[in-house]
Amino acid sequence: MALFHKKEQQPATGVQLHNSPGELAVSLIKTLCICNVICVVIVFSLGGLMAQGTWGILLTALICLLIVGGTLYAQSWGMGDKDANLIQFGRTEYDKFKPLKMGLLALAPGLVSDVLLLFSKITGLFDLLWLFRLMNAPVWPLINLIHPYSIAPQEAMPEMTIMEGTQYEEVIEATAATPGCSWPKLILMILLPLLYIVFVWVGYELGRRRISISNRLVYENKNAKKGGKK
Repeated sequence: MALFHKKEQQPATGVQLHNSPGELAVSLIKTLCICNVICVVIVFSLGGLMAQGTWGILLTALICLLIVGGTLYAQSWGMGDKDANLIQFGRTEYDKFKPLKMGLLALAPGLVSDVLLLFSKITGLFDLLWLFRLMNAPVWPLINLIHPYSIAPQEAMPEMTIMEGTQYEEVIEATAATPGCSWPKLILMILLPLLYIVFVWVGYELGRRRISISNRLVYENKNAKKGGKK
């Protein structure tokens, strides 16, 4: 029976490696929390730009994704590079699904916002899309592209009303309008954070293979300059 029992590989020195998907995911969760706060500030700071239309929303989305994507990529690259050393010296085994596990576990806390949004949609008791936006700030602009009713609750917005042949402007209170969001749009908004896994996976795999995009760009630029001088 022992022949069919695969014993987990332990570090030769007996030192705990602390590189399990769960442990690495905790570090990624902390990073996502910091990026979320930064993106909340960015979205509110660029609210005027987003109000200009689709191009303003896309530009804000690009800025937020560059911040969260670049940070997750760099952190995951370091994790992959460290695992490459451990694999090389036989202290751990290669798991091709490890970055996927890390990414999914890192998104686990975000399930709270998903549950709240679904509860709001199903019951209609509370309008919690504004809270979903706040808890998923890196993709907040993309959420607005999918369902661009308003940015936050209690936001005043004008509505043109015709009464007795006279047109006048009436200010009404806007909400995040969760009940008015269709199910396909709502599911798409919930799936948006899966974009983070792409950055984690790409960063980890490139780090494991010791491929540095920044170094290659610098190296190619130096070669191009040297070639131009000849």
